[in-house]
Parts: sequence; structure tokens; C-alpha cells
Amino acid sequence: MTNVLLSCVGRRHYLAEYFRVENRRGRVIGTDMSVTAPALYACDGWRQVSSVFSSTYLEELIQVVREEGIGMVFSLNDLESGLLVRNRSRLEQETGATIYVPSPETLAICADKWETYRFAREIGVRAPATFLSMSEALEAVKRGEIEFPLIVKPRWGSASIGLSYVHKTEELSAAFASCRAAVANTALSALAEEETVIIQEVISGPEYGVDLLYDKEERLLGFTAKRKLGMRAGETDKAITVPPDRFQPLVKKMTGALAHRGNLDCDFLERDGHLYLLELNPRFGGGYPFTHLAGANHVRMLLDDYEGRDPGPYDHGVGRTFAKADRLVEVSSPS
Repeated sequence: MTNVLLSCVGRRHYLAEYFRVENRRGRVIGTDMSVTAPALYACDGWRQVSSVFSSTYLEELIQVVREEGIGMVFSLNDLESGLLVRNRSRLEQETGATIYVPSPETLAICADKWETYRFAREIGVRAPATFLSMSEALEAVKRGEIEFPLIVKPRWGSASIGLSYVHKTEELSAAFASCRAAVANTALSALAEEETVIIQEVISGPEYGVDLLYDKEERLLGFTAKRKLGMRAGETDKAITVPPDRFQPLVKKMTGALAHRGNLDCDFLERDGHLYLLELNPRFGGGYPFTHLAGANHVRMLLDDYEGRDPGPYDHGVGRTFAKADRLVEVSSPS
């Protein structure tokens, strides 16, 4: 029997349901700072905890893991990942649980879009041209290496905070300053001592999401690729699964350099038949349901692997199209 903890579970109601359905011999426990987090109510049990920025947060999480007899811990929040990565050894030694987070090196690459760009170039994978300063970006425009429009966005974080498109030189300074200010007013400001904004070339073309699955020993079990057909609030809203063959060489280069456990969510853009790595998210992302419903049940395979069973061959349907739909769940009223 294995009890699973989904920390900072938030809105991932579907993911909690997937774990509860597959983990018939154990319990699924959710934690969140808000008692109105919808996914808590898809779990077998839940606990309210402090903010991840609280000085007591780590001790609270350890207490939950011990009291609930947790075997597997999955974080669903980018802001929590760094804390768990830095304290993975302590968490595992004090609780006996397996913490499904990336290595410190992998997290540094995934969390920082500038580092993602540098990583892609180092391993020979295409990525959108990226700059840390306005002068470097404008010099590249003058040399004809890139052209407007450009996109200005934070190095860290997601949810389109401070993001804007720039169509001419005169707009760049204001967009850069606006993005800096937007980051300064969020929790993301605590993550950086360097430049917090990047400028990136815009690649117009099909967008793909690829879910990679790593076992508890950080070995790749397989992956699923989807073409995104629609986006909503920064997440995949509609998608169709596509043949994985053309992604295989890229995945091989990436997984050889990225140590991880669990799901790794990757975003690619296509231009002139070439694939460009855009982002890496070392957790279950908003596009995972499309992978799951197509038959690549990462939840079941992770449970099998943890409990010593053969996860079996990695397989899924191709050409299957899915779309998300809203649902309401009853939650507790805040006191």
C-alpha cells in the first residue's frame, strides 16, 4: 500500500482523481494553503498548510508526510519546487518518502528561461533567440539575425505575468520596464538577484507539448507528444496526440542531461519544419490530461515503478483529440 501526497494541489482536480482511481490500495492526500483549492476535494484526505514562503512550511510538510504515512510526494507548484529540491535529502531521510522532484541542476535549467535557452544551445537543440538586455536584442535586429515582433517576459515564472509583444524599437524600453515592475510586485522577485526580464524572438507556427516520464531512479520510461490546438489562461485547452518519432532525437539529447523523477512537461514551437525548445516544467503540467486520456497513464506507471512492479511497455494512441471543460466542485467556506 502506498500513500501519495500532492502538495500545493491547487486547481489540479483531475490529477488528484487520476491518482485516487489508480491508487486503490493507498490514500491520496492533498495540501494547500487555501481550503477552497478545488483539487483538495478530489483527494481521500487533505491538510491545510502555510504559504510556501512561511518559515514553518517545511516542518509542516514533514509533519504531514509522517502523520499520513506518505510514500510518494509530488509538488504541483513552481514556487515550492526549489524548496523541496534543496531539502530533498533531508525530507527523504527524515520521512522515508520518495520526493519526485528534479535534481538541483535540472531545476536551475527549467526554472530560468535564460538557462533553458543556454542549455538548448549547449546540447544542440534549437531554441528561440533570447537576450538579457535591450542593446543585445537590438544589435541582433540590426544584424538581421532576428526581426520584430519580439516578446518581453520574466525569466522566471509563468501565467503570462508582465508578458508583452513589441513591434518596433520605440516600444521596447517601455515594455522592458513594465515587465520589471510586474515581476517586482510578485513572489517571483524573491527568486532572482540578476536581470529578471528576457527578450525573445517570436516564432510563429504550431506549438507542441511533450510529457516525459522518469522513474524513481531518474530513468526515462517514455514520452507523449501533442500538438496544441487551443490555449486558455496560459494552459493547453485543446490538443491532438501526434507521432513521437520526430521528437525522439531531441528527447534523447535532453534526457541525457536532465536528471529528474516523475513528469517533465516540455514546450516546443515549429518553424520551417524545425522544432524549437521553448520551456521546461519539471512537474505534471496543464497538458498532462491529454497524455493520460490518450493512454499514456503516467500515474499508474509511477505507482507500479515505486511498488516494484514492471510499468510495462510505454504506449498511447496517436491522432486522439481532447478538449478541456469547466466543472464546479463544492468546497469548504473559509473561516
